[in-house]
Amino acid sequence: MGGRLGPARRFLTETLAASLHSLPGRFHRSPVAVCLSGGADSCALAIAAADLGRERPDLLPEVSALHVRHHLRGSESDGDAAAVRELCGRTGLPLRELDAPVDPGPGLEARAREARYDALHREAPGRLLATAHHRDDQAETVVLRLLRGAGARGLVGIRPIREDGIWRPFLSCGRDALSEACREADWIPREDSSNADRTFQRNEIRWGLLPDWELDQPGTAAALADLARAAWELEPFLERALDRLEGEFSLLGDDRGFSLDLSAWPHDRPSPETDPELASALERVWNRRGRRPWTSSHRIRLVADLWLGKTGRRRGGQGEIAHFGGRKLRVEGSNTEGLAQNGR
Repeated sequence: MGGRLGPARRFLTETLAASLHSLPGRFHRSPVAVCLSGGADSCALAIAAADLGRERPDLLPEVSALHVRHHLRGSESDGDAAAVRELCGRTGLPLRELDAPVDPGPGLEARAREARYDALHREAPGRLLATAHHRDDQAETVVLRLLRGAGARGLVGIRPIREDGIWRPFLSCGRDALSEACREADWIPREDSSNADRTFQRNEIRWGLLPDWELDQPGTAAALADLARAAWELEPFLERALDRLEGEFSLLGDDRGFSLDLSAWPHDRPSPETDPELASALERVWNRRGRRPWTSSHRIRLVADLWLGKTGRRRGGQGEIAHFGGRKLRVEGSNTEGLAQNGR
């Protein structure tokens, strides 16, 4: 797969190099592992990484590929693994295959993602783990989060780089560019049959909602991705403000849930049930617990009752139970015993 690069391969290689240059200093010259599923997106990333490694070994001195198997699709999974081996043989990327079994059932996408990242971090500690998320994935994620009631922080969508080294260098690239790079490399990627299953909300957004918007208003996906990028760039300022707010109102989380004390809410602030900073702080603490934030309407009602001094309990979110009284709140998962309403 060497030789002169076509326009799409050249574009992706230059995008990859620019993304490497923009990484925070602690990630500079870290070994890179490409998360390779066998689909068009990850294959394009593997091809670009191999191209860049050949052209600029000073910039990308060590790159390999990791393939995770969830054992959900039988012979289709076996075909993915065989294709990944062939691609790595052609590109010269060292390959490691990992097992991360996941049982079918509710929440499959989220459970598979968690199992996949756990396996990747165990196998390649200290490496940049490059995934092929692109502009269209970003647009889908922003829409998905908005539909699920996410607040301002949800607009960040997919982060270009995470603290744990998960790196997404292609968020500025459209899906078509990645597919074209595979064609230029004379490579036929694998197709995951589950990607066509529109019972998954993301697939309905991908194949229904967003194409309709794009047809009516070209550039919608790019605009949504730009919005996510702007939100990510503003996030450090918001994080510092939320840190101060959490300290002011004793917003504390633990392995069972979180607690909040509004008794010190100042009179010169808006009512807490409509305060955007408090909404963002609650969204953040839910996300840190690995829980989906309550919808805006449910959260507003909960905080309003809390602010009015009511005492009681309410169920919401993913079966969570909120206990409130004396302007103190405790939220826990349904599988844990509620604490007394004293904010412990």
